[in-house]
Amino acid sequence: MTNDSNSKLCPAPPRSAAVLGLALSAALCGGPAAAQAQFLAYSTACQSNCVYGPTVFWTPPHGAAANSSVANAWSFIASPGNDPSYNYSSSAAAQASITGVNKWSASTSASGYFNKAEGFYSNGVLSQGTIKVREEFVLPSTPTWNGPGWFRLTYRITGDVSVNYAETTSNTGLTLGYAQSSITFECGSARVGGSASSRCESPDFPPPQPGSLNLTGRLNFDASQLVDRTVSFNIPVFSNALFAYGLTTTVDSRLFMTSANRSGRVQGGSAADFSHTFELVNAQLFDSWFNAVPQWSVRSASGFDYATLTAVPEPGTWALLLCGLGVVGLRLRQRPRA
Repeated sequence: MTNDSNSKLCPAPPRSAAVLGLALSAALCGGPAAAQAQFLAYSTACQSNCVYGPTVFWTPPHGAAANSSVANAWSFIASPGNDPSYNYSSSAAAQASITGVNKWSASTSASGYFNKAEGFYSNGVLSQGTIKVREEFVLPSTPTWNGPGWFRLTYRITGDVSVNYAETTSNTGLTLGYAQSSITFECGSARVGGSASSRCESPDFPPPQPGSLNLTGRLNFDASQLVDRTVSFNIPVFSNALFAYGLTTTVDSRLFMTSANRSGRVQGGSAADFSHTFELVNAQLFDSWFNAVPQWSVRSASGFDYATLTAVPEPGTWALLLCGLGVVGLRLRQRPRA
């Protein structure tokens, strides 16, 4: 890659997914939609070119698992006697899968090495696993709620990330590149048949930029670690009205060399394993003041009953609970017997 940015590491989706993306945008802005509930996944691997896995669709409510995967390798090795300053070898693999409204998975890896002579150019390798969801739904009014409110969806993410990176450069104190994995969420919503979209909000990410139609949140992983956390999205709603939400989740891994005027070598890679670990664990209706609405119900296009989900404690809450149980057990053991 010879441009002065990493824009080529952010590929456009394959054509079938791009067409659906337009359909999602049109639906969220009041235009016609091909279906009331749409679930798809696709995978991408990029270096000097992009290779796409198949775009697969999951059919609610009980369709077979939809899986997309791709893997590829690239290399350039100068022939003997020629300048090896531009040698590189890399590989990337990605997987994305949907098994239900509330269960997805994705895993990615990217690794290799890149040599760089003095000059302004960049290089890198990227893999992406992407899941797109669009769901239409109605929230009927209740004895205590009739009007505007918020529909909160909470997802639990568990998995592990492995990152290793090393570089050799003559430019003291300057960084030549990096290895990283990340998860990016993009959430949008709208009243179906309305004239404009509504922006999602989230307690876990900054608010959307002015003029943006969607909320974008990103979790970056720059070091190896285990991951166990939840993220929530608040969708603006109104009682007895047909609404739609769209959520795009992308897991990516990359090894990247900057375009600065430096020379050297970067090597390493990153891998993010979130296979079967994206799970919708809680849904809750709130009024406009974020008071929880009791005894609410929902009618969804997929047939999934969001109201049956129950909250899953945060990892920190589990730790406190287990610690408390341990203390209780210890005291019971120490109690003198009659």
